[in-house]
Amino acid sequence: MMIQDEDYFIAPKGGRRYRWYNQTRPTTSKRISMSDDRGINDSSRLLQLPRELRDEIWELVFNSTRLTFGMRYTPRHGERYLKPAPHSLALLRVCRQINVETRDLWMQRVLFNFEDPQTMLNKLAELPESTVSRIRHVRLIGSPMMRYLKGFDDLMYRHESIFQLLPALRLDCLTIFAVAPAAPEYDALTNLVNRGNGWRELRYITRSSRMLGFSPSRSHGSRETGDIRRQPQPRSWNKRLVGRDGDGSGSSVQVFRAIDEDDCASVLDPLRREPFEQNPEEHELDDFGRVDDEELTRGAGARRALLVLVRRGDKVDVGQKSPGYGKERDMKARFNKRTWRVRNKVIIWTSPDSEKDDDDVGNGWARPQLRRPPYGFDDYYDIDDL
Repeated sequence: MMIQDEDYFIAPKGGRRYRWYNQTRPTTSKRISMSDDRGINDSSRLLQLPRELRDEIWELVFNSTRLTFGMRYTPRHGERYLKPAPHSLALLRVCRQINVETRDLWMQRVLFNFEDPQTMLNKLAELPESTVSRIRHVRLIGSPMMRYLKGFDDLMYRHESIFQLLPALRLDCLTIFAVAPAAPEYDALTNLVNRGNGWRELRYITRSSRMLGFSPSRSHGSRETGDIRRQPQPRSWNKRLVGRDGDGSGSSVQVFRAIDEDDCASVLDPLRREPFEQNPEEHELDDFGRVDDEELTRGAGARRALLVLVRRGDKVDVGQKSPGYGKERDMKARFNKRTWRVRNKVIIWTSPDSEKDDDDVGNGWARPQLRRPPYGFDDYYDIDDL
């Protein structure tokens, strides 16, 4: 086995601000054989460190690495199918000893970032369950999945049903970045609290505060959700989760609101967010959720991101179970005789784009992939960049 003699960990001069270790670097003609590891190890100060310190270094490297897959739209580049940044896993190829020390570690530390549920299923369904079970951190763009079946009504599947197809997942943290309108966001999160499994901690992020301020009239347009009336949060979600996991389970739901406007990532910083609770008086409960909360749906207040943090108790079994509803919403029950790989008539949900005309097939609610966009590499400064 041969590896390129590349210096992955020397930052370039000139003050250029990009993740230099995620960029393609010119290679030399010199190659190093894995059979020469002994000489490399003897001269390496890194490998002369105690194993405990090296393990901490490996963890720091992989904790700051994300592997991105799927199609992303940006005003600058349009639509692109993203691949992981070059050399994201270069540490595994430095030498045989480092490979041995890191090959069972990296999957538990890196962030698997999927731009849509279809891509997540395409990637993970092909892996052995023993491999999928080692993944601990996943981030998913929160669009539901639409499926068109000849002779049937169009079907929409939300996250708690999608994850039924990945029963081996035992995530430490699942991050969902919601992109749907307020009422479907609220409905999707409520279903995850009521039925979601496969994760120990859920971070549900919305671009605005509207999810906790809309009135029933604002949920029109979604055939699945219909009219949804909000409940005081997070206490209603807490009640549901504790009823599901048990009083002494330690499960909890917290809501945080960004201090800054128009900055989704800031809500992940404990210093740039504040706790948020809705605590109406007893006499106000009958009318709660019937009208807009204008502080959350209008002006600057609407532009502050929300983070809903759902934690399951340490002893709670988070393995996949029957979601408790009919086949029309349960992907596993409806397609239990087919593997995911043959389900290729899937289109992804997209919100209407003010810079584009309506889609050829509708008003922006569902858009088929008519042509394959070009490939691009994920470029990020921090794994939590949105």
